[in-house]
Amino acid sequence: MSTRVPARLERRAGEDRTATVEALRARLRGMQQASPQHAVPSLDESAPAGLEEVVRRLRSGAAHSIESRSLALVCLGAAMPAGAWGAIVGMPDLGVEAARDLGVPIERVALVPHPGRSWLDVVASLAEAMPVVLAASPGSVSPTDAARLAARLRQASSTLLVAGPWPNAATVVRSVRAEWQGLDAGDGRIAAGSLVVEAASGGAPRWARIPIGGDGAPAAAAAEPGEELQHQPAA
Repeated sequence: MSTRVPARLERRAGEDRTATVEALRARLRGMQQASPQHAVPSLDESAPAGLEEVVRRLRSGAAHSIESRSLALVCLGAAMPAGAWGAIVGMPDLGVEAARDLGVPIERVALVPHPGRSWLDVVASLAEAMPVVLAASPGSVSPTDAARLAARLRQASSTLLVAGPWPNAATVVRSVRAEWQGLDAGDGRIAAGSLVVEAASGGAPRWARIPIGGDGAPAAAAAEPGEELQHQPAA
């Protein structure tokens, strides 16, 4: 025996679906139209190749500040030499699978989730043994401590990526905007996307386009500039 859904319930369900679709379209239009805080040149033929342009700025023997954790993980995966080990410090809620999706060879990464008050000593010790270390910003760091760590980085020729602010960072990397292909006024399907990234190293900043998702590309955040992606820890 079949049971017919009352017409008013069918109308309500249809209205809910329409409202959800409209909300998603509005969100995507907002992401497309979001303006960066600073003027960004038109990126066409003159745009750098991509992630390698950012990594080129992350020279060894120095500390670099990267705006968001997701972007920092992408940079870590790209900066680690083939076959070498790296380290991640101060990220207790890191999702292992999420990190792997962002290009981190997690099987060759030492994890120190809780460095506690020994943050500086832990990071310095790891930097002496590994070419690239990623650490969540510990918050306030005195210029003296930052200078002391910088000296140890230079001595070890190691690269420190700090997810967050860092005093006198050699390079500051931040996401500027997300770009999408395949949408027409908010309609249609997303065919491809990229994250426009600014890398400033004292002189004029350089911009690079990092593919979002797709075969062989980092599954970087499809987030608005400055919006941190949240990853669930692996079970």
